Amino acid sequence: MKPLLVLVVGPSGAGKDSVIRGAEAILKNDPRFYFARRMVTRNTPQAGEINISAEAFRQHTESGYFAKTWDAHQLSYGLPRSELQPQNAAVQIIIANVSRTVLNDLLAEHGGHVLYITASPSEIRRRLEKRHRESAASINDRLRRHIPLPEQLPMTTIRNDGLLEEAIKQCVHSLIGLVERP
Repeated sequence: MKPLLVLVVGPSGAGKDSVIRGAEAILKNDPRFYFARRMVTRNTPQAGEINISAEAFRQHTESGYFAKTWDAHQLSYGLPRSELQPQNAAVQIIIANVSRTVLNDLLAEHGGHVLYITASPSEIRRRLEKRHRESAASINDRLRRHIPLPEQLPMTTIRNDGLLEEAIKQCVHSLIGLVERP
């Protein structure tokens, strides 16, 4: 049976990476779950990502290496095709952190379920400011950016306004529920 693709999306600052890494730490020894790594043209390494130069990214894109690419906030991201085909036959769920802009394409091609992680605008602003990675104008742009989700998505929403541990627990519960559904 083909693994279910779970696409994790949400606004910048909602805590997607933290929730995903927390869930991965809990589920790391469960062979039913595979956490896909994306490639990004970022200079500073982040968990769940493989850093790549802009030139290597361009070459990979031209060669068809990526299942999907997108640009956001002056960076290029790519989800390698190999990450959607784990070698372990026990894998039932593939979790991939992607942009809302590529949801339709990925769902049309692979099917799947969306895990939407969000937080209140005030909490997102606080987190973006705490990162010290961008100007106030850039943060305001991020907060104004609205990418509507396609209607009638198979989706679970996690509100990450409180304790991170609570959002991680909700994520793990949702992922296990997807494996155990009839």
